Amino acid sequence: MKTMHPKDLLVYHNILKLVWKYGNRELLKSMGFEKHLDKDDQDTGDVQDHTAEDFAADLEKLGPTYIKIGQILATQLPILPAEYKQAMERLQDDVEPLDFNTEIVPVIESELGSPVMSLFEQIDTLPIGAGSLGQVHTATLKDGRKVAVKVQRPGARENVNDNFRALEHVAATLDNLTDHRYGFVDVLDHSRQTLLEELDFRHEAANLNTIGRSLQKEPRIVVPSPIAGMSQRRVLVMTYHDGEKVTDLTPRRIEELDGAALSSSLFRAYLHQILVKGTFHADPHPGNVLLDDQGRIVLLDLGMVGHLSSNLREMLTQLVLAIADGRGDQAADIVIRIGEADRTYDHMHFTQRINSLVMQCQQNAVDGIDLGRVLLDIANICAQDRVRIPPIFSTIGKTLLNLDELVSTLAPTFNPSDSVRKYASKILTKHFRRSFSRMRMYDAAIEISRLFEEAPRRMNKLLDTIVRQDRGLKIDAIDEEQLIQGFEKIANRITLGLIVAALYLSAAMTLNVEHAGPRIFGVPLLSILLFVAAFAGTWMILMAMYFKRSSRKR
Repeated sequence: MKTMHPKDLLVYHNILKLVWKYGNRELLKSMGFEKHLDKDDQDTGDVQDHTAEDFAADLEKLGPTYIKIGQILATQLPILPAEYKQAMERLQDDVEPLDFNTEIVPVIESELGSPVMSLFEQIDTLPIGAGSLGQVHTATLKDGRKVAVKVQRPGARENVNDNFRALEHVAATLDNLTDHRYGFVDVLDHSRQTLLEELDFRHEAANLNTIGRSLQKEPRIVVPSPIAGMSQRRVLVMTYHDGEKVTDLTPRRIEELDGAALSSSLFRAYLHQILVKGTFHADPHPGNVLLDDQGRIVLLDLGMVGHLSSNLREMLTQLVLAIADGRGDQAADIVIRIGEADRTYDHMHFTQRINSLVMQCQQNAVDGIDLGRVLLDIANICAQDRVRIPPIFSTIGKTLLNLDELVSTLAPTFNPSDSVRKYASKILTKHFRRSFSRMRMYDAAIEISRLFEEAPRRMNKLLDTIVRQDRGLKIDAIDEEQLIQGFEKIANRITLGLIVAALYLSAAMTLNVEHAGPRIFGVPLLSILLFVAAFAGTWMILMAMYFKRSSRKR
């Protein structure tokens, strides 16, 4: 462990006291945890006497920055009980607003390089919101557009770095005491990266553009647009959207707006962000989702955004479908592919737990599965059964959990499972077409051509090896004609297999060709014919293998 900075000692000590006060005492004692605390620090009363609200209050005493860090960590730590996560979410990192003239104006002018009054026609000196990382002011541009100006608090990045430095030692201590079962250091690193990205407002500006483009087909859902040339590391200027929180809407207002259609659009938009685009708004709590006067949903605060690789998106799509259809065994297999099992991992036990969870959800969810809660429960099972999954998995679960709350507010009878099934085929089709992009087709074609070129050389090398007995092969009384016939059969099957592979590739490539002749149900006729030919070739290979086995049995 790194040497601890003197000013981190107090924070380190206070966090260890929190762990001792609210953790499993017997488990902590068995791990030798008490040796890190004095006798007085251990005298905190019985664990059962302390509530989740007490924990949140104690965390609040450490300061607003720790509230923000704690809320991020809460989305990443599956072992944290639900009531503790909920208590932390209710905490607000509201702080006393900074003085506009002495602290806000210098940051704006330093970042944007011009006097404030040359940038704006008017700017409100009182913020509409102030938190531990920054505060937001409304303003009017010279062209009359109303905007929101987000300004980072001076020293916010340095403060976060200092706090994470102390947390590094706490995470390392917990990892050592738990035999690295929960990966506290990895979770902390991911949380640090998330928060530091949030502190660079240029990332948020890029996120606004990216997610704005992904929502173009959802006219009832919008995000603010960054103002060109006015987004820097500590200042972000974006279009202003006024509205009321979705959770504050009256039942009559929801009925007027067609809440069912709104909830369907919102859920579909997040499925599209997560499973298709791979970049999603990771903080859709009620304070960040408004309804404007045009009846549109506005997503705010895109500083916290999740990113998924193409491979992870495909596996997550399969997992979501397996959960929605009640296929627990398949869900367990997919989770193992997503994560990494420890050497002590018990496959049968893990599969049983995942299967039981999925089956329980199917039986209890009359109005549909709470998908976010299921994903968080899976993350918890993984932590307990020594299967390490990417931290982003818990972020997705938390995002969907918040989303479930929003859509149920708009439409209490909304069924997420039906929505998942409805759009799954479209999602998988897009994944399929992306898999057969031109670059991938060219790469596959090169590999096939290499196989054609190298097959004769490798066959000759194999024959030479057999003749020279280089690998200790002992050949007794082989019929030369029978050997040649055997190799001819092998060569024929290799050739047929390559032809079938080429047919599949050609069929896939023509799917993306705009002018490929007549179409049936939107699919080029040429692609259909090539797929039929490829299937026929596959059938021939399988039948040849079947008849060969049948003849051997006789």
